[in-house]
Amino acid sequence: MYSLVTVKKPASYGVSVSWSHKGWYLEAGTENPFTKHARYKEHADYGVYKYNQVQTSRINQQTGYVKVAYTFDFGRKTSRDKNDVDRNINSAIMKVD
Repeated sequence: MYSLVTVKKPASYGVSVSWSHKGWYLEAGTENPFTKHARYKEHADYGVYKYNQVQTSRINQQTGYVKVAYTFDFGRKTSRDKNDVDRNINSAIMKVD
């Protein structure tokens, strides 16, 4: 016995734009801006039993967001020291010719 189940899912798409400068970070975006009432449809026919189901999902509806963040710098300003490391190896095990 063969059965056929058909599932139709709406496409999910979005766009975002971000900008950062010094300690500031801003981001704005949207998902599914042109989709209204995204519906998931299922249909199955098993011969003696068939069903149709239509669902809407709040997750994949039209959404938009704005993020704003600022990074505080609590650390001390430090300068780098000159790198005075002796890289000569006096061990026969570590030498490569």
